[in-house]
Amino acid sequence: MIIIGLDIGGSMTKSILIENGEIRGSVQVTASGPLVSAAGAIGKITEDLGVELSSIDLISCTGGGSREIGSSFLGLKTVKVDEIEAIGLGGLALSGLSEAVVSSIGTGTAIVSVRKEGNNVTTRHLGGTGVGGGTLVGLSKLLLNRSSIEGFFELARKGNFRNVDLTIMDIVGGPIGRLPADTTASNFGNVRDGTRLEDIAAGLLNMVGQVIGTVTYFAAKAEGLEKKIVFIGSLPTIKEFSEILTSTVSLLGGNAIIPEMASYATALGAAIKAKKQIKSLFK
Repeated sequence: MIIIGLDIGGSMTKSILIENGEIRGSVQVTASGPLVSAAGAIGKITEDLGVELSSIDLISCTGGGSREIGSSFLGLKTVKVDEIEAIGLGGLALSGLSEAVVSSIGTGTAIVSVRKEGNNVTTRHLGGTGVGGGTLVGLSKLLLNRSSIEGFFELARKGNFRNVDLTIMDIVGGPIGRLPADTTASNFGNVRDGTRLEDIAAGLLNMVGQVIGTVTYFAAKAEGLEKKIVFIGSLPTIKEFSEILTSTVSLLGGNAIIPEMASYATALGAAIKAKKQIKSLFK
């Protein structure tokens, strides 16, 4: 049986193809709108893998753009999966854990608790934050004249966030409690006239990563899962960002991982959910 999972955004679709329970491939396509990107993702993944469109048993969709998809798409049977459930299922599957808090970083950040007991998986939306990739892009446009995430990271890699942030050492002259002296005490608290754009970019990256890492940690701690945090999405796969996320969680006393294929976790979760429902879907 072949299932394609789609995570459909406003202009980008991430696609993963599952055949007989195994992941065969994944792609992402950006286009002018959700329907175009979804069609493009299906076309690309089937072409890349040499799979005939007629052999696809089911398309499983999630994400904001899935609202525009009906019960059939490109002549194929289609179902929709709640995004929170897809986040939890995908994150759990990629991490290999039986329980975790999954933090999905997209335009904003959604945080989900997921637990597996036998064949039953329960997911619960813990909340999240409006801080995410959209924050980086928006502030980059306002402050740095960079309109793409690639352009932002190119600039941030040349900067040093310590030139714009204040540390605990700067304020009190030493560590506080469990926090070492070089811990950020105030994001952008050290900005001065003539601050380089590269340092501003590095400061933005540090601020967004620390906010998401901190919010996720405390959500996980409330669930007793602060040692089992999983970050998914495209941003966590970028080395500079992943290091900030994991080090922030570690500093607070938790543990976080970023699994392989983290970008496709939600698409995978949609496919997993559809597979669990497959018998009822084809009655």
